[in-house]
Amino acid sequence: MAEEEAILFTQCLQNDFTSLLDKYDPIPNALHVGYAEANRLLGEMIEDGPVHSLVEWAYQTNPKQLKIVHIRDWHDPDAESQKDHLQQFGDHCLKHTKGAEFVFESLIQKYPDRHSLVDASGLNDFVDTNLEEVLRPYRGKKMKVGITGVWTEAKVTFLAYDLKTRYPEFEVAVCSALTASSSLSMHFIALDQLKQILGVRVYPSIGAFTQFLTGSQPDLEKKIITHSRISSDRFKLDPKYPISDADQKILLYLFRDCKEAEFKTLDGGFSGNVVLKSKSVDAFGHIQVPCVVKIGGRDLIAKERTSFERIQEVLGNNAPSIVDFCELGERGAIKYRYAAMLDGNVRTFQKMFAENSSPEKIDAVLNVVFGQQLGRLYEAGSSEKLNLLEYYDFQPKYAKGVRSRVEALLGSPQTDSRIEIIPGVSVPNPCLFYENDLIRLREYNAVNHNLAYVHGDLNGANIILDAQDNVWMIDFFHTHRGHILRDLLKLENDILYIFTKIETEEELKEALVLSGILIGQEDLGIKLPFEVPSVLKNPKLQKAYRVIAKLRSFYPGLVKLDRDPYQMHVGLLRYAMHTLAFDESNDIQRKWALHSGTLLIEKVKEYIQRSKTLRIDFLKPSETKHPALVQNIGLTILPGRKDRGRVLEDDMEEMKKQGITHVISLITEQEYADYGVSDMKSEYVNAGFLPHYLPTLDQRVPSLPELQKTILWMDEALQKQGKILIHCVGGLGRSGTLAAAYLMWKEKMNSKEAIQKIRESRSERAIESREQEKFLSDLETNF
Repeated sequence: MAEEEAILFTQCLQNDFTSLLDKYDPIPNALHVGYAEANRLLGEMIEDGPVHSLVEWAYQTNPKQLKIVHIRDWHDPDAESQKDHLQQFGDHCLKHTKGAEFVFESLIQKYPDRHSLVDASGLNDFVDTNLEEVLRPYRGKKMKVGITGVWTEAKVTFLAYDLKTRYPEFEVAVCSALTASSSLSMHFIALDQLKQILGVRVYPSIGAFTQFLTGSQPDLEKKIITHSRISSDRFKLDPKYPISDADQKILLYLFRDCKEAEFKTLDGGFSGNVVLKSKSVDAFGHIQVPCVVKIGGRDLIAKERTSFERIQEVLGNNAPSIVDFCELGERGAIKYRYAAMLDGNVRTFQKMFAENSSPEKIDAVLNVVFGQQLGRLYEAGSSEKLNLLEYYDFQPKYAKGVRSRVEALLGSPQTDSRIEIIPGVSVPNPCLFYENDLIRLREYNAVNHNLAYVHGDLNGANIILDAQDNVWMIDFFHTHRGHILRDLLKLENDILYIFTKIETEEELKEALVLSGILIGQEDLGIKLPFEVPSVLKNPKLQKAYRVIAKLRSFYPGLVKLDRDPYQMHVGLLRYAMHTLAFDESNDIQRKWALHSGTLLIEKVKEYIQRSKTLRIDFLKPSETKHPALVQNIGLTILPGRKDRGRVLEDDMEEMKKQGITHVISLITEQEYADYGVSDMKSEYVNAGFLPHYLPTLDQRVPSLPELQKTILWMDEALQKQGKILIHCVGGLGRSGTLAAAYLMWKEKMNSKEAIQKIRESRSERAIESREQEKFLSDLETNF
């Protein structure tokens, strides 16, 4: 075994790269990471900040366990070879100047013989340096290597690449809190690439990073003893919620610059967490702005910190800022500063809901959360392939847990195909979905859904209101790029099965009616009416419906053209079944969630089973003058569309099975290529179908002369006992418009009647745009 078991590299942690600046100071050169990143890396008080704490820990670690290598930018302004570089980036790190000094220079002076120095003047730290000589003793040996410093996407990445390729035995890691770049967005993109391309370990926690290297971590307790100024009589905790000694020490450290601090415990946070609001006075007697402190498991808190940092720049001034964090043993904490939060009655959205606040007040809060705050994240959404069953983590391995919770709730083993929620109300057994269906049930192919950064675990306890009803959010542990409706679905679930305190079987029966209304929404592009359905008599259920109608009013702007309710069903199913494990819900609420889960399971199964074969919806002939003709008009999605993983030959085979003889294609020439069906026209002819083409732009309408020609072609085909299939891309907008126009011409329906017939036969989403509805309305004067 080598004397050193691990190596710690620091990369360009020098004043000209990372020195603290005032917020509006100009950066000294083009390579300084800037105010925000320098603050994140060094902390507001450098000697207590992340970098200084790490380097101090390194110097105090046994040299036989840890080798320290400082790589510094080191420039000679008189060297001809460096002039272009200095001219491009500005004078920086000139040898023997203040700017070239390390930001932990006091430790360098204190331990002059404890490290190796590498002077580099370019991007590659092995060119014209002594780095290879420094590492010669470790070639061919398994070593744990940590890198900290700047710039993540350049110097840090190049060093990691060189180490991984030159020394394949080295196991390389970085810590997100100990590396920085010109912006947080570039920093995290670089970290993702380090992990995915080079296989570098990326730790959010400093403690986990140092434990990876040597099995130890920085000792915070020493700093608490030497730095804390708060006397015990001025350190006031919430007596209703006692916290551990370790958590108290964390608070003492985070408020080490104060002479007085008082804490109120807030609701919220995942299991094992403590969330507190602070009221503090600094050493000069000034009242500090309010902060919220989140304490929990070290690595989970570190993950939450990095998740929040990814989106902090986007959330802007309405979001908190991270002003400090610390780790003590297995516990960690984040200190959030809410610059505009007002003192007084701070409460959660859940408590506000329980206070019987007016719909207008609740709407105002939701407008801030989803319109102003999370809305900034959603605005950057994009349509990408997403397997929803995988995303929401539906796996057979959860079957045992689901069964145990279902049987505990119902009080007996549930082995039949149906279960009885309450006397007289039976539903399919959801346990069988997890035990059997999920083994063989898979989405036919991942389709496109809208993705954006989401909070990830939004609930009523994560939304905080101050005395003036200003709105703030906490708990960004689960923040990630994911399904754009996730936050809305999660909050809807909690409003129903946590906030709405139904307590009797009679109330439950009416709650089941509400579930049927909500689950039955067929078009996410059409808002639920705010007017409460007359069948709901219970004020608690009326309130729940009204708030959910507000939540769903955000759907159309988020889903855009992706209006199928399947995405809603999958998300709601995930959370409804998870509710069975909630302590906050009573048995009646959990039975409500269980019943909803069974309805949602049937919706999900139906969608997936339908998607395996080409679904053709034929018009319903009831209440028509020519039922024999009408029932032979079918609508479907674009057969063979490659973005849905469909195979044209298979879909045409299904068309033949259902008796299709004629096909009307409404897509444009570009769409044939866009959706991978360039040969469709010839394939239709080769398969024996009689095609007709009416190219129409998506969401638009055809010209009146071309429409009239097509309607006559349709009628002639139907009179000869033909069976017509109409398709565009989704089989809803353009296809529905053409079918409705035929009904208006042949059946003498008005536009509303024709639209209703198409939606009844195909989908509530058929005839998608206002232009299409107006086009049909105007046709009434032509037919």
